[in-house]
Amino acid sequence: MRNKRILAISAIAISASVFMAACSFGGSNPDESVAVSVTPTPVATETPAPTATIAPNVQATTYTSADKSVAINLPNATWANKTDEADTLSFESPDEGKILILHGQGADTMASTVIPSTQDMATSLEQADGDKVDGTDFEIQDYTSTDVNGIGVYTYTTKMLNTEKSNGSLYVIHKVIANDSEYYSIEASVNKEDVLSAVKSSVDSFQILGDSSLKEAAPKQAAASTPAADNANAASSDANANAADSSAAADTSAAGTDSSAATDTTGSTDSSSDGSESYDSSSDSSSTTISNSAGFTDEQLSNTDETRTIYRNSDGHPLVITPDGNGSWVDFDGNTYNFTSDEDAYDENGTSYYWHGEGADVYYMPVQ
Repeated sequence: MRNKRILAISAIAISASVFMAACSFGGSNPDESVAVSVTPTPVATETPAPTATIAPNVQATTYTSADKSVAINLPNATWANKTDEADTLSFESPDEGKILILHGQGADTMASTVIPSTQDMATSLEQADGDKVDGTDFEIQDYTSTDVNGIGVYTYTTKMLNTEKSNGSLYVIHKVIANDSEYYSIEASVNKEDVLSAVKSSVDSFQILGDSSLKEAAPKQAAASTPAADNANAASSDANANAADSSAAADTSAAGTDSSAATDTTGSTDSSSDGSESYDSSSDSSSTTISNSAGFTDEQLSNTDETRTIYRNSDGHPLVITPDGNGSWVDFDGNTYNFTSDEDAYDENGTSYYWHGEGADVYYMPVQ
């Protein structure tokens, strides 16, 4: 019985071996083996981040140095400050060029400084910079020399004929302001023909704000005097305010108040033909209004948190703005203005304005 069981087990083992061989399990022939290929998981290609493009702004941007000593109107919004240190100020536009402003003073400094006081001297300075040849590598254009009460102002443009010796610059604009003890040098390189005029205007806008013996030759730009049109607008505002006063007086009369008696009681009239201040006797003194102030109280006129007079940089045109409660300021027409510094503001169209720290009382001040 035991032998029969062993034979049965052996028969089963042999059958299994034959079956596995027929199915090529564990076969030694490499040609008969099954190759299994693994397909790699695709990796998504990252989309590169877009490069921001700076859009030029047709309005100039006024930059004041950190020490408040100088200011300059930059050609447009693509120009950014790169250096703001004592006696050195620089700006750069990625595509348009660079501006460098240097300052020096003292006997030793002036002794080692060469001032382009003649066109020949300007030519010599250019030749010494990079071993350039006049007429081949460059030419001096529009040289001027001006004396402002003993202060020399020298301006000229170097047109680069060989841009390989000028690092790609087409022009270099120079302005030097100097006397025996101090100098300012403004040098602007221009890489594109179509911005030459804007960069020249920027160099011309240079202002000396701090204490300097050269300040008279580049003073802080004052706001232009109010033109006749502005006076007409002010007169219109006066008329509207006076009309409102007259309307109020008419209402009082309709209520049965004798206007002549009111005049006798208050000792003053409610109208003035010469545009002088007109006070409403029925109002409390804390809310007294001036007829030519568009309804502002005395406190609002002088409080720069409630009213401000700003001036358009392009022509000095003044206007009054008030806070809108949302962090912006608005004029009487609803136009919005935002301050980018303690002195500079822009309207919603990008027009630049300058604020001298004055309230609306300056705008409504009577013209002498």
